[in-house]
Amino acid sequence: MGYWGYLVAAKSDVPLDTLPELSTFGDDYVRIEPLQDGWQQAWVAGAEENPLTGARILAKATGHSVIAALILDSDCGPIAAATPSDEIWTATLAKSTAIDTYQMPDDGMTAPAATASFALWAQSTGLPADHDLALQALDPDATSPEGLFSLLLEATGIRPTRR
Repeated sequence: MGYWGYLVAAKSDVPLDTLPELSTFGDDYVRIEPLQDGWQQAWVAGAEENPLTGARILAKATGHSVIAALILDSDCGPIAAATPSDEIWTATLAKSTAIDTYQMPDDGMTAPAATASFALWAQSTGLPADHDLALQALDPDATSPEGLFSLLLEATGIRPTRR
């Protein structure tokens, strides 16, 4: 059995688990990991089924962009990003599995189109967008959504802290 819950990346001056808005994703904080440049990644056992709802709320609370994915049994999941000014982006990680196994509706967006819209969202936030990494992460036949989430973060220059 894989991971069921949220991966949330947000920039904040305080630990994410001290912000009441993080509970929009759920109340069971599995762990919070520091990333570079004030970013943090939270693993949250989720209650809300739409990552965009929580991303919008948390972006307004932190004053920074947020990227969130609902991971379904480490198989696939919807992903969304928002800015405090409500610039948004949505897609699906491991989209083929989401459609075939979880009967999620097909949004009709190709991987290149999702990558292009992701790049536009990242640009609106002042983050870089590595096209090749984003395209790899949004490949519909890719697997391991936790790794795909990390790959999207890497595409925007958000990386783990050096140990």
